[in-house]
Amino acid sequence: MAKFAIGDKVDKAADDHHEAGTVIAVFSTTDGHFRYAVDMEGYGALEFFIEENLVVHAD
Repeated sequence: MAKFAIGDKVDKAADDHHEAGTVIAVFSTTDGHFRYAVDMEGYGALEFFIEENLVVHAD
């Protein structure tokens, strides 16, 4: 089961949580892992992440 769902607010784990975004798609890989398409706030671009590179956004 995926750790994050569409609509979840997340941060990039590697950047001390300075870049936030919203999960807009969840993909399962052939080996059973998940990838996430995240709409990054302020950039107007999508970034794709593995589960380990995301954390829940702290409000």
